[in-house]
Amino acid sequence: MKITWIKQFLAVLAGITMLISCEYEFIEVSGPKPPDPNDTTNPVDTILFSTQIEPIFDAASCTNCHNGGSLKPDLTAGNAYGSIISEGLVVPGDPEASIIYNYPNPYTGSHNTKYSNDQADLIYLWIFQGAMDN
Repeated sequence: MKITWIKQFLAVLAGITMLISCEYEFIEVSGPKPPDPNDTTNPVDTILFSTQIEPIFDAASCTNCHNGGSLKPDLTAGNAYGSIISEGLVVPGDPEASIIYNYPNPYTGSHNTKYSNDQADLIYLWIFQGAMDN
């Protein structure tokens, strides 16, 4: 009987040890900080959709699937902006609420194809600047 009690005590002690030894470190990962519009020492140039953002979709292999077929949005050159807007994938000025930034984001996204960190940063800034068709 004494051995059974010792085994039970050790089992409970092992369980408690396992529970209190678990430690979680929560790391919040986010994209780049938006540029400060009042910072005249480090101004940010206007990000152009046609020459800087649209080519990302091809370079990141987005157009392998999003090419005007049945899978929306159509991210091919000339169609990408209209498709992104009509599908409601961008909230101008708010990258965190924009699916076109978050879903394929290398920091937090869940899409199987992701942007590079530099591509995500550029898309972030473009959306932050108002997501213009320029």
